Amino acid sequence: MHWLLAYTKPRQEALAEENLRRQGFEVLCPQLRVQKLRRRKWTWVEEPLFPRYLFVGATDEQSWAPVRSTVGVTSLVRFGGQVAEVPLKLIEGLRNAAEEPQAARPMFKQGQKVRIVTGAFATLEAVFDLAEGEERATVLLELLGRQSRVRVGVGEIVNAD
Repeated sequence: MHWLLAYTKPRQEALAEENLRRQGFEVLCPQLRVQKLRRRKWTWVEEPLFPRYLFVGATDEQSWAPVRSTVGVTSLVRFGGQVAEVPLKLIEGLRNAAEEPQAARPMFKQGQKVRIVTGAFATLEAVFDLAEGEERATVLLELLGRQSRVRVGVGEIVNAD
């Protein structure tokens, strides 16, 4: 089995992967689970670890020619006119990492400086204290000369750095 790197069109990794699999190629597109702000709510989404790149594997009998004309694929990655072959050890490492369960990491850590962007305390800086489920958080806010605990929506705060 030989592995090459395919360069895809923007945000068409899944389409290219599906079309390559239909043609009998083995495809690896490592995913990363990240938190994104969508419609004022923090949600977990899967994104490609290497945006616009797919690892494509084929046997010695398969031709690489169809890869270039596959829907969603722009080209094969080349260095000096030579198609770049990906070491099998790297592919195995990526597969092993993908099989390990990922622990859900909170967006903010305790003690991290955050800025409140909406609501009554908009524009004020605070210190993240703890998450209360997926929707709410407690922050420490300097009010009237002392620190006060304030509950806010997770979508109302951003990293202050």
